[in-house]
Amino acid sequence: MFIGETEVLGEKTCYYLLDGTGGYGVEIIRGDERSHVHGLAVSGDRVWRLVELLLRCAVTPVTLRDVAEDWLIC
Repeated sequence: MFIGETEVLGEKTCYYLLDGTGGYGVEIIRGDERSHVHGLAVSGDRVWRLVELLLRCAVTPVTLRDVAEDWLIC
């Protein structure tokens, strides 16, 4: 599900909430770069808030895994 887009370093970056059988996840696409993390939480609301935070902070596909790991620890 598309959440939103922002411009990061002059390139459009899109943020998605992923719904799967193992829980909810996140995908970020910026040009040719694409990264996703599945199974972050069973609550769609919790992951929705994460995707909104990623969008607000302009997180890129390259740093998504590190940010998601930090978010899981907190």
